[in-house]
Amino acid sequence: MSITQAEEVFKAGKVEAMEWFEKEVAGLRSGRVKPILIESITVEVYGTRNPIKSIASVSSSDARTLVVSPWDKNNLHGIEKAITEANIGVMPTVDGQVIRLSFPSLTEEVRNTTIKTLHGKGEDTRIRMRQSRDEALKHLKQEKEAGKISEDDFYNGKQNLDDLIGKAQDELQERITAKEKDIQTI
Repeated sequence: MSITQAEEVFKAGKVEAMEWFEKEVAGLRSGRVKPILIESITVEVYGTRNPIKSIASVSSSDARTLVVSPWDKNNLHGIEKAITEANIGVMPTVDGQVIRLSFPSLTEEVRNTTIKTLHGKGEDTRIRMRQSRDEALKHLKQEKEAGKISEDDFYNGKQNLDDLIGKAQDELQERITAKEKDIQTI
């Protein structure tokens, strides 16, 4: 495995770790509620379980209210039941042909807990990226021991991987800071 291939192994691991991070923090509640908070709740419809986003449109009417508009109005009560059972901290209100979810404002304690969770997810992402770097470095060591690359090439490759992980961690920190700012917004 060449240095370029080792860098590609790390880059693929970095992309995977960042995608995991984005998916994990998307569900964290911030100052403004987002449809992603409930889109993945599954609803019993026509004998199968489907996520809300596949049977209804979910939108924000203001910073604290979500509106669920089922495409088939017969699913209204099934969606209401699924949201109630999901225990997301609000009770759904049927308003004609739509369901409204009015979320309370976040307390300072909830914001701090959410920020701690965010930082935990960030650390998990850093660990995933370090594991990708270590995997790429392991391949470089094997190449060096087999005599396929020189000692200098090994250390250059190691330095390149360290530079790549430094940049990746800076990018992750920017994302954490942006999400933290979003959570702190009232």
